[in-house]
Amino acid sequence: MKKYTLKELRARKGWTQAETALKLGVSNQTYNAWEKDISNVGIGKVNKLANLFDVTLDEIFFTSLLENNSSNKTVG
Repeated sequence: MKKYTLKELRARKGWTQAETALKLGVSNQTYNAWEKDISNVGIGKVNKLANLFDVTLDEIFFTSLLENNSSNKTVG
């Protein structure tokens, strides 16, 4: 499963940061901080974000963590 960045997902839709922020009900500055990974998405917005971009939460937030955990395991 691929992990997408918010910038990639937004680009796929053809939206600006301002348009995306408006759709999510947050300020442009807040969305910009999420996209640049300066600030974390609040729990109240994660589902809205996934629904807006038509992806799962895993595809936005968790896939790289799962891949890192899998690659760190040794076979014994």
